[in-house]
Amino acid sequence: MAHAHYLVAEKATGWFITMEESSYGPFPGGRNGALIAAVQAAQQAGKDGHDAHVRLRAADGTVNTAWTFGSDPYPPPWAEEARNEAATPRRASSRPAVLAGVSAAAGPPAAGGGA
Repeated sequence: MAHAHYLVAEKATGWFITMEESSYGPFPGGRNGALIAAVQAAQQAGKDGHDAHVRLRAADGTVNTAWTFGSDPYPPPWAEEARNEAATPRRASSRPAVLAGVSAAAGPPAAGGGA
């Protein structure tokens, strides 16, 4: 059985998911956004026959398993609370008039890469 181990960790520029040699992120919603995305990816990998785990690196460097395919429920019980926290809008801030006009006319930015 192939492995699909996802590591969620904070780097200087935000929260990322690392799997094998690849890194994905930073994730909107920070830690919770990255955890939710990692569990979704691990769930699919597990369905595809892989030994799938999500691990979380704490600030002190320790790594703990946050979710395991086949052992933990999907979605995990903490996911709804994490999803709500990740979706909480940021504090309103003023935008320069030039950017406000451009974003209103152009619509949302195009989707970017990443997992």
